[in-house]
Amino acid sequence: MRFRYRAYMGGPDPLAEEEPPPPEAIDAAEELRTWIVAAGEDRDPSAAESALLATTAEALGRYTAGERSAVDEVDPRALGGLLGAEGRAALDRWDAADHGLTPRELRRLGEVALAEIESAPSVRPGGHGGGPGHTGEPTGRSLPGDGLDRPLDAVATLRAAMVRRAARAGATSGDGGPPLHADDLRYTETEPTGAAVVCLLVDLSHSMVARGLHEAATRTALALHTLVRTRRPEDRVLVIGFGDRARTMTPAELVEHDWRRVPGTNLHHALHLARGYLRRHRGTRPLIMVVTDGEPTAHLGEDGDARFAWPPTPRTVELTTAELDAALAEGAEPTFFLLADDPRLRSFRDLVERRRGVRVVTADAQALGPLVIGHYLDGTDRPR
Repeated sequence: MRFRYRAYMGGPDPLAEEEPPPPEAIDAAEELRTWIVAAGEDRDPSAAESALLATTAEALGRYTAGERSAVDEVDPRALGGLLGAEGRAALDRWDAADHGLTPRELRRLGEVALAEIESAPSVRPGGHGGGPGHTGEPTGRSLPGDGLDRPLDAVATLRAAMVRRAARAGATSGDGGPPLHADDLRYTETEPTGAAVVCLLVDLSHSMVARGLHEAATRTALALHTLVRTRRPEDRVLVIGFGDRARTMTPAELVEHDWRRVPGTNLHHALHLARGYLRRHRGTRPLIMVVTDGEPTAHLGEDGDARFAWPPTPRTVELTTAELDAALAEGAEPTFFLLADDPRLRSFRDLVERRRGVRVVTADAQALGPLVIGHYLDGTDRPR
């Protein structure tokens, strides 16, 4: 359910200050409560099942009255077999209505994660504020004057002047004013020359849960995203999760990820997505950071479907290293943070370490956050 990671950082709960449930979630919870009451009346539940239904109904009553944390007392897996198809559908509707973190809650999680990591002696708090340059590649957007040295966008300026004159002429029945006004000026947005683009590739395989590493990976991603957003806005960061396939993820999606038992560690697909993102931001420093506890065990076939095999097939290894080589040829700076030490992973480590420009770091759950944040700060502050 929604707060499955409420206290996952230890210590005080970052989400202790509750926000009330959204109205659609209250409606869904009331519907679910109706089904739970009906389940107790329409069947002959055991004593344990009766206790579960009663406890859930009571928690839902408190939830609909505004106590959002009552969601923690509802066990959807235990309920699933008691409700029937329509009751399970009501449970799913409630989960969907109150599943996402609010922006304030997500911001708080990120701030706590970053503060926790920055307290480690190996991390420089805050890092450096980034370069002010704005003379890189055009992004395709135009901006009003902001006091920075940007190229003039003549087409966007002419368009702004025409819109202003047309609006004024319609409102005053006049000629629309001067042909060009200072407020009409538009400038070309460019990539900051001192900026970095970071692709953080996070292993979503079930082994990360079995080894207790998924929470550290989530904290690290939240902290990195918060650091970039609040202190280094000239940089960009993209989180890519990879299991049997890879996909881009927002911080909220990573926090809410259910870490189901899905086979495959498709680093091939993740590197492919990272390369595409980095190509869209040419002129910046391209950093790829891979967080994983296992060797690649899946790749994308020519038809776009995932191919999984364990032990990995030679084709998986071949395609994965080919993507890594392509990223290196395009100027990327990859770093692997390996969270386990087994023979097969050591073999993969030896394979990637042979490539010039690849860095490999051994880490554990405690050290992962400080190592990733420290590497980001070092990599973006170091001149190319």
